[in-house]
Amino acid sequence: MEIPVLKLENVNLRIENFSLSGINLDLYPNEIHVIMGENRSGKSLLMHVVSGQLPPDSGRFFLKGRELKYSEYSSAVKKDITYVRQESEMLTNLTIAENLFFNNLPYKNRFLKIIDYNKLNYMCRKLLDEFNLPISINDRVSSLGLAQRQICEVLRAYVSEADIVILDEPFAALTQNEKELMCNVVKSIRERGAGIFYITHSLDDVFLLGDRITIIRDGRIVDTRKVADCTRDEIIRLISGRQIKNRYPKIRVKTGDVILSVRDLCFEDKLQNISFDLRKGEILGVTGLAGSGRTLLAKCLFGAVDNVKGKIFINGSEVKISDPYIAISNGIALIPEDRINYSIFSYLSVSDNISVSSLKRFAHALKINTSILTQSVMEYIKKLNITQDPRENILEYSSGNQQKAVFAKWIMNRAKIFILDEPTRGLDIASKIDIYNFINDLVKKEVGVIFISSDIEEILGICDRVAVLSSRTLACNVSTKDITVEKIIELATKDV
Repeated sequence: MEIPVLKLENVNLRIENFSLSGINLDLYPNEIHVIMGENRSGKSLLMHVVSGQLPPDSGRFFLKGRELKYSEYSSAVKKDITYVRQESEMLTNLTIAENLFFNNLPYKNRFLKIIDYNKLNYMCRKLLDEFNLPISINDRVSSLGLAQRQICEVLRAYVSEADIVILDEPFAALTQNEKELMCNVVKSIRERGAGIFYITHSLDDVFLLGDRITIIRDGRIVDTRKVADCTRDEIIRLISGRQIKNRYPKIRVKTGDVILSVRDLCFEDKLQNISFDLRKGEILGVTGLAGSGRTLLAKCLFGAVDNVKGKIFINGSEVKISDPYIAISNGIALIPEDRINYSIFSYLSVSDNISVSSLKRFAHALKINTSILTQSVMEYIKKLNITQDPRENILEYSSGNQQKAVFAKWIMNRAKIFILDEPTRGLDIASKIDIYNFINDLVKKEVGVIFISSDIEEILGICDRVAVLSSRTLACNVSTKDITVEKIIELATKDV
């Protein structure tokens, strides 16, 4: 009988008001073992224990058949594990090639640590060609979007030769076409003999890649099964403890006048002649491949980049949006795809993060009325179903509650145009539905929404129209009723 590369028996850990209880989990070579659960179910905490970073209160640990004390296990497993987290940990000032082979750099002279860049670039080019990935080896990571960084993170796991690989939401920001390319990389990691813990909220990923699936809820393992023996409805019921019938609760509202018009927007050689209208009460979906300019378009509209050409009209009047302050003053809100680095103040409480964009509303005679401000914040926390203590630091919040807090910030600011860049990335099914319902509330109040997503089914499920970015411009701008997933993929990849 095959010996698991990793095995946990009756592991228990209590941290403040949360516990992992009676965890029994194993991982075999040549296996993709999917871990699913809602936000704050204990997935990340469990992986910290598995990766040797967090000692449990009790439990037994086996590595390649040998039982070890946790201190021994921790030292041994760190040498043989690669952990790809949801938030990129690449060195942004280095090139892609330097990042991919950082732990295995070729040297001309090992004593003097002189890097052989010709060999390094050859190794990197060969790797990218092997999987047909559209990335330049000489680009610095700082110039990449989140989707391209995720691709590179998975490639790092492939070249690491680790026997145990943890992938935390590796495809969250990728389009369907990019997912297919990266599936080949993940399968190649499995085929070279590694065992993979694959954390995801995507049911498509489960059936595309998974061999077994473990469901965790409230710090306890609910069930472990072969993926072939599961159905989608069973998995959703096991994760949430209830039946969810409608994953995309779209409401139809009558759209109003044009609230935002963009004409011939251009940025360097990356975006060309972008033109579209957004109406009050409308959700415009924007999709495209990684590197197509989805996030860049959001930054251009929000004034977060310089030297943008073209014209922008709000309620019929031309506006020069040269910086985010002007965008916010004109009722534009941006929720970026990289929530941790660009959407929250990590050193502040949740209450302070929610109120930071609305302080002017509560200022009188150069003094902020803190009692009314606090009351208003609590009303939004209740309205958006944020379940954790608002006095906590926002980094202590789950991904779902962090994103709800960001929504609360802009709703409290009374923005009328929302630009949402991958707003449900890394969220569980229940949290996604909460976000969709918030968006429905916005459009009922005649807010215009630009919804940027790599998930085409999500775009078709929640949006009124869809615009596809390809070859630096919009390849289409049509009603979601008049287009299919296959057609969107065809348009997005037509010149790739």
